[in-house]
Amino acid sequence: MLRYKLSGYVLAACVAITVSMSSCKKELTPLTVTPTTNEILSITAPSSSLTHPGRTLAANCFQCHGTDGFAGELKIASMSVSELLFKLNGFAAKDPRTDIMNFHAKAYTADELNLIADYFSKQN
Repeated sequence: MLRYKLSGYVLAACVAITVSMSSCKKELTPLTVTPTTNEILSITAPSSSLTHPGRTLAANCFQCHGTDGFAGELKIASMSVSELLFKLNGFAAKDPRTDIMNFHAKAYTADELNLIADYFSKQN
């Protein structure tokens, strides 16, 4: 029974909002914002990072390491390829049931880990 009362209240609220909006006589002008060049540059990713073959593979890493590898203490962006591969191969060599990174690293081939390491090394 409560469901029907609630539906009636919701319907009444929708009708009241519709009536009040339709009785409004003021013309609203659309707000236009033109970003400055600096704002455009700050939100535009370099095209080379978007087309890098390791980006799709690395997308799984974004959950913890942040988009493109920039997550505070877990930042891996701009680390060298050799350092990243050393760490990733170390994780892959361990039991995947003991750590989430072991599980993730073990899921990739050596070539895929190389692409992921190369991708993150090029992020600045």
